[in-house]
Amino acid sequence: MNKWVSLILVLLFATKSFADPLVSTSPRPCPDPTVDELRIHLHQDSAEPVQQPLIKPKPVVPIGCERPFIYRNEAYSTDSPQAQDAATLKYFVQSVPEAEKMLDTYQKNRERSKLSAYTGTFGLLLIVFAPLISRTLFSAGTRETAFTVFQLTGVGLAAGGFIYSFTLLRTNESLIPKAVDTFNAKNRDDPIELKFTTGWKF
Repeated sequence: MNKWVSLILVLLFATKSFADPLVSTSPRPCPDPTVDELRIHLHQDSAEPVQQPLIKPKPVVPIGCERPFIYRNEAYSTDSPQAQDAATLKYFVQSVPEAEKMLDTYQKNRERSKLSAYTGTFGLLLIVFAPLISRTLFSAGTRETAFTVFQLTGVGLAAGGFIYSFTLLRTNESLIPKAVDTFNAKNRDDPIELKFTTGWKF
């Protein structure tokens, strides 16, 4: 059974690493501006932007910039400094409701994926404490059956939480390029260019 516990621990930690916000401790060369700073930068006194001549972005992305995108020849980080939440990108695409809705879904899915960490933890607790629970709550005749049920339930919860989180997050990453494509379809003369590839390769 030790092999099962080791396997589930690995799955749980992998799930938590996918679900938890990614906090950066390294310098971030991409700006993370406030809403007011963005409006000043884009010369917006109101909701109507002033169109600027489109300049082709340079292909070089600042070193260390996490998930960068280019807009009007400026590089920005897709996410806020605290989490991998696509918050900065969401601000830029909000003029196209369909694109903004996709990034709303992206953020909600990342929050939902965190539930798998709690499910996995509960499953591990069932595995670890199955002997104690079965001895305390069940008679000698049913002890062994209860022990097996608790352990199998724990394995199922831990593994199921990992698979759910992994599948959800992998599918979720596709929403970022879809949101950008939707925005660009309505703003062909003022596009956003992603400078990173979403998804995981194996």
